[in-house]
Amino acid sequence: MNKTLSALCTALLLTAASPAFAASTDLTVTGVITPSACTPNLSGGGIVDHGKISAKDLRPDNPTMLPRQTLQMTVNCDAPVQFYFSPIDHRAGTAWNTSSNFGLGLTNAGEKLGSFFVDALNVKADGADAQAIVSQDGGKTWVKDHWKVYNLWAVGAMGDTSTPLPVKDLTLDLQVTTVIARGSDLTLTDEVLIDGSATLQLKYL
Repeated sequence: MNKTLSALCTALLLTAASPAFAASTDLTVTGVITPSACTPNLSGGGIVDHGKISAKDLRPDNPTMLPRQTLQMTVNCDAPVQFYFSPIDHRAGTAWNTSSNFGLGLTNAGEKLGSFFVDALNVKADGADAQAIVSQDGGKTWVKDHWKVYNLWAVGAMGDTSTPLPVKDLTLDLQVTTVIARGSDLTLTDEVLIDGSATLQLKYL
């Protein structure tokens, strides 16, 4: 999993040197260096393995939901700090019948195999109950909702979803649900790899 630190640069002013009455424009570079680094971790190496699934076990006229699996996520910081996750779908554009979930790749015939999504359960922020919140506008506002591929993810205090909670030690269960497309939509004459892949990039506020 990736971590991203903002960099603080000295404000830089560029002014074009020219005769009197010349026009000018400013360039300002800003950011913040935080002293509180955080380390995220997923149990099992972050791998959900469904093993081999027989094509005969797939529902022909409806999607097939595979058994849910749960990973333990922890984030440990040097001190309480506000942070969020920015998800990156490495199989973007391959999610079957939805834009909210992560893709699973394509069959050998180029068909969308399915999708997966995650839910944050049993959220604890420094030992206290907390809840999953999301931002759909780049972090300007936050609301209580499920973690979806196109949102920013964070945790908020119970009863207050307006902003990410400063946290030193975060624990939660990350429930992963995998859905395979209708069997009738797939060409399964050869083995097909379930190939979902995502990065949860931790960033600071």
